[in-house]
Amino acid sequence: MALFKRYKLKIPVSDIGKNYDKTVITVVSANVRCCGKHDRDKRNWYYRGPLTAQTLIDSRADIIGLQEVKKDAYKLLCKALCGYGNFIDFRDRSGDPEGCPIFYNLSKFDIQKKGTFWLSETPDRISKSWDSACFRICSYAVLIKKDDGKKLAVFNTHLDHVSEQARINGIKLILKKLNEFGGMPCVVMGDFNDTENSRTYKSASELFDDAKYRTADTDNGATYHEWGTKTDCENIDYFFVSKQGIDVLQYKVIRTTYDGVYPSDHFPIMLKMDIT
Repeated sequence: MALFKRYKLKIPVSDIGKNYDKTVITVVSANVRCCGKHDRDKRNWYYRGPLTAQTLIDSRADIIGLQEVKKDAYKLLCKALCGYGNFIDFRDRSGDPEGCPIFYNLSKFDIQKKGTFWLSETPDRISKSWDSACFRICSYAVLIKKDDGKKLAVFNTHLDHVSEQARINGIKLILKKLNEFGGMPCVVMGDFNDTENSRTYKSASELFDDAKYRTADTDNGATYHEWGTKTDCENIDYFFVSKQGIDVLQYKVIRTTYDGVYPSDHFPIMLKMDIT
């Protein structure tokens, strides 16, 4: 069956929400690259969108956190990701805003709580602080496993690309928000726009662990490749996990391309984990 007839590429309809391993939780984070005005030809979202959807389908993730998702992209991905619940809050009221949606496997999870806050001095309303170039948000959900009732808090964010202080304070605000969840196992994922030797990374590492260093089955590859043109690729996308309550089984960078075409200028990352 063909999907997305208006798009150049077609992908099969798949119920990717079905994951028969009840213990292992697969999480994917991906900056899908917003529909940029300068992204032409095969870099245009209307060409890449089905490729992004196919990559997510093939990952068979239980939880997906995406960044740089605009309205058209969200519509396409909701149609493609059968078997998932999802929500999105856009970061501002501009004509074409971005959001950080969370998708979750309906056969595996119930959702208890969800929300979004702004990474600013006034997090409960549309705002920005600390010389942030853009409005920045963090969306979160509390998910309950249907088989055993265990809970997991999931946070999905995209930190500012210009202001280091905005990135650092954004992380501190996220960590402060986590205190509201009473020691519940947590995963913080997203595009941090900073490298492992940065103060941003150090701030996140004070209370949480970079998941890729919590397992022997890991991948040290970089995530931001700029359409395959960047010779010194950088790792700026992360999973940070709580120090207790999570067993990290695998960390992987997903390097899928389609006939040489990259679905985004970032590689998605994948985490396999268990709640202990």
